[in-house]
Amino acid sequence: MASARVPSTDRNESRARDVLAAAHRIAAHDGLAEGTWNHFSLMLDATRMLITPADRHWALIDPDSLVLTADDDDARERGRQFLIGYRIHQPLHQVRPAARCVLHAHPPYATALSLLDEPELILASQMSVGFAGRIAYNDHYDLIGGAAGQGERIATALGDKDVLLLRGHGVVIVGPGVESAYLDLYTLELACRSQVLAMSTGREVRPMGAIEVAELTGADPDSDDEARRHFAAMRMLVDGPRGRPTLNRTG
Repeated sequence: MASARVPSTDRNESRARDVLAAAHRIAAHDGLAEGTWNHFSLMLDATRMLITPADRHWALIDPDSLVLTADDDDARERGRQFLIGYRIHQPLHQVRPAARCVLHAHPPYATALSLLDEPELILASQMSVGFAGRIAYNDHYDLIGGAAGQGERIATALGDKDVLLLRGHGVVIVGPGVESAYLDLYTLELACRSQVLAMSTGREVRPMGAIEVAELTGADPDSDDEARRHFAAMRMLVDGPRGRPTLNRTG
């Protein structure tokens, strides 16, 4: 029997759709998207998930494009490509309920780092030190073992960290909200870019010392505000000052 579509009744759903849709457009502008692939998701409550559709380029994602779903049957009805995303994200939200937002993408430099025999992000740059103690790494390509358990394997590899560098498969980032999770995705790619470029010289990358890292990773009470400021600035660039998409702006 076909399952009923999830009703759109949450009074905060309109804002959730607006912010999550904007994250897709910003990611397309920032070069972090791959056409219609990859997925961003945001939980509205304990069961209802907003997630990327499988049939629209990220530069064209608007609030109404996002899919509201709550169960495997509904996801399966929407087709294989959509089900792939749902099966990655749903287990992550289930085991990390405080992580309302889950971002999965294949940023070029982070993905390049994941291909190396030793893929660890070296705490050598201003951007990389912000991820001290926050990154997990999986040892095997997560699709090995079958698609049905892919999300569970990813969730296990992530553990209690905020970032998982997927071997040969980009990254997963979890966070309490869209703005903070997106800033992590953006700054992680900057950190990976600096490391890959430095490694391309053939010289050794010099990590910061433990005392330097400790000083630079002290509590930052302004971090959430910074995430919101950055997100708002990028929205103005991508959507224009009145919030209308300006699709000709690609970078």
